[in-house]
Amino acid sequence: MPCDDLSRTQLLLDGELEGQDARAAEAHLETCAECTALAADTRAIRGAVQGQATRYSAPDLLRAKVRRDVMAPGTARRFFWLGAVTGGGVAALAACVAGLLLFLPPSAETLADKITDSHVQALMNGPLIQVASSDHHTVKPWFAGKIDLSPAVEDFTAQGFALRGGRLDRADGYPAAVIVYGHGKHVIDLYVWHGSRAAESATRHGYHVISWQVGDLDYSAVSDTDMKELGEFVRLVKAERE
Repeated sequence: MPCDDLSRTQLLLDGELEGQDARAAEAHLETCAECTALAADTRAIRGAVQGQATRYSAPDLLRAKVRRDVMAPGTARRFFWLGAVTGGGVAALAACVAGLLLFLPPSAETLADKITDSHVQALMNGPLIQVASSDHHTVKPWFAGKIDLSPAVEDFTAQGFALRGGRLDRADGYPAAVIVYGHGKHVIDLYVWHGSRAAESATRHGYHVISWQVGDLDYSAVSDTDMKELGEFVRLVKAERE
């Protein structure tokens, strides 16, 4: 039988729930296989759109020309723009804009940008954690059958980085296992996936990202904690994989 809480789970994924309703939906999500599958599918679709959709940015010269044409005096110009945004003119205007976009270069979006966006999305709209546990024997098996890799999961509580749980997400457009840690009041997300093969360290909007590879797996650690502290966390993770 279909789960009766699918609609409530969808509201949670869309960021429409808060407070007690959100907490109740998150608790249900952790125990319901059907809602977990819905969450994974939803995040996969969002990740595909974010990771594969091409973004365009108009050059400054084009922006200035359009602004001048719109604001220029003259009845003919005003009637042209009025017609363009009414009735059949909408389609004509859209076609013109689409034609212009074909000649514009796509804006660059780095791995750090995508990882940061994914991390912030999880912090703001959830779910941040789909399996909540400080026991790596609980978190690691949870990923089995949900993603085509088996991430190593360690608890570094003694070093100040406590294991909180994990979730499924996307990294650079690829399915990723995310292991969630707490460091004081900060959250550290450790993304594990394969396919990107890009390493970099960067800061985006106050969030620090450190990415690297081990074998055939890609890793990114992201947090708003101090870069030095994030570097120490990464050192611990790498030491466990050597």
